[in-house]
Parts: sequence; C-alpha cells; structure tokens
Amino acid sequence: MLQKSKPVIYLFPATVVLFLLFGGGIWNGLLQSMGYFPAANQYELTLEYYRKVLVSREFLDSFLVTIRIAGLSSIIAGVIGLAVSVLLFILTKEKSGKHGLITQKLFQLPMLVPPLVAGYFILLLFSQSGWVSKWMETFGLIDRISDFPVLVNDSFGWGIIMTYAWKESAFVALMLHPVLMRIKDVWLDVARVYGANSWKYFKCILFPLLFPSWMSALFIVFAFTFSAFEVPFLLGVTYPSMLPVYSYNLYVGGGLEVRPEALSVNIILVCMVVFIGALAFWVSRRWYRKGQGGW
Repeated sequence: MLQKSKPVIYLFPATVVLFLLFGGGIWNGLLQSMGYFPAANQYELTLEYYRKVLVSREFLDSFLVTIRIAGLSSIIAGVIGLAVSVLLFILTKEKSGKHGLITQKLFQLPMLVPPLVAGYFILLLFSQSGWVSKWMETFGLIDRISDFPVLVNDSFGWGIIMTYAWKESAFVALMLHPVLMRIKDVWLDVARVYGANSWKYFKCILFPLLFPSWMSALFIVFAFTFSAFEVPFLLGVTYPSMLPVYSYNLYVGGGLEVRPEALSVNIILVCMVVFIGALAFWVSRRWYRKGQGGW
C-alpha cells in the first residue's frame, strides 16, 4: 500500500505549491476582474468590466491579431516539424543512422533557447538594420537596407511568427519522434509489395499514426503562442498588439480604476487556453475511438 502511494506522496508538495501560486493567483485575479478591489475602494462584484472589454474595438483587434499569429505559427511549426521528423526517421533507419541521430540532436537545439533570446535573435537577423539586410546590401541584392521588407515590429506579426515557427517546430518533431520509433522497418517493404510508393506509404500509414500526436502538438503550440508575452512585446507593434501585451499595457498604463479591465482580459485568456486544451483532448479521443490512431 505504501509502495503504491509513494508517487502521490512525492508529488504532493509540488502540487500544493502549484495550487497555491497559480490557483491563488487566478482566484485573486478573478475577484479583481469582477470589481472586488479593496485598494481602489471597490467591493461590489460585477461583470461590467468584462462587458467593457468584450465590446471594445481594441480588444477585438488584439483578439484577431492573436488568433492570426498563433494560428500561422502553429501551422508553420507543425508542417516543418512533421517534415523534419519524417526526414530524421528516414535518416536514422538508414546505414547513416549515426549522422541521423546527430542531425536530430542539432534540430532539438531551438528547444534549449529561451523565447526572449529567440526573439532577440530574429530581431538581429531580420530587422531593416539587421544582418540579413546588410548582407543583401553588400552582395548587391538591394540598393539600401531600407529596401529590405519590414519583417520585425510589423503590424502583421511576421517576426513573432518566424520566432515561434523556428522554435516550436523542434517541439513538434520531438512529440512525433516516439511514435515514429515504434514503426517497424518491414512496414515500408510490405507496402512496396502491395504497390505503394513512398508518398502512399506516408499518406496511408505514417500520417494516420502521427495525426493524434501531431494535432496535440499543434494545440499545445497554439495555446502557448496564444498566451505568450515576451516575444510579442519585443517584436510586435503598439497597436494592434496581442492580447497578453494588450492586457499588460492596460494594466501599467492606467490607474487603479482600469486594472479590473486588464485582469478581465487575463481571465478571458485563461478560459480560452482551457477551451483549447479541452478541444485538443476531445479531438484526440474522437480519433482514437474511430480506431485510426491505435496500434
């Protein structure tokens, strides 16, 4: 009995700390977002601040920008991660497996880079005065560095998208790698016996097996990018900004009377991330129930 309860005992202290820090913070933020803010002599609970936020033009613009950047980042990272994971799978299965393993470790390097450092790296590379524009001017590809397209601190968010697409593609590949390692070498030979080429082998065998993990990875990347702050703050624009940056600017840019509105944006973000997690779980369960993702 004690042996079975050991994992629960070991996890209990960390669980209590996480519950008190995150759960207590969310509860306090929920109360303040509903108007209970003793520091500003506000004690009445109301949903008026949520109404103000949801009908405001600034929130709508920030929400659309956040959806666009998080969606494009997830799709690009997902496609790159899927392609690279399959390529690494092929390399590790060939005679040059050692080189494939080295390539795999190199591709996982972006996961070791903090998001803020990755964003600064993109800033140094792709700003109009960055390394890429100077190299293109040196080699005569552009006349002046001002001719280089604006890819950082732009209204579309290309700098943010490039940062998360580069960084999170390694995470997607890492999520798919354990599934690929369970695939037998003879499966390709059997598929060729039945007349399947490499594309049909990927389409009919590999991708259906990878799809549940791939979709879960996309949802995780989307939720992470959706609620990210440091990279959008560094590489984004003042308006329209992503929702975390919008909430931060609202919190620090006004007095105590506007802080409930800023915290209501945070609570809305939390609810959206929870909804995304529940949707990812529902999609995975439906896929497995159909029997297409099982072994």
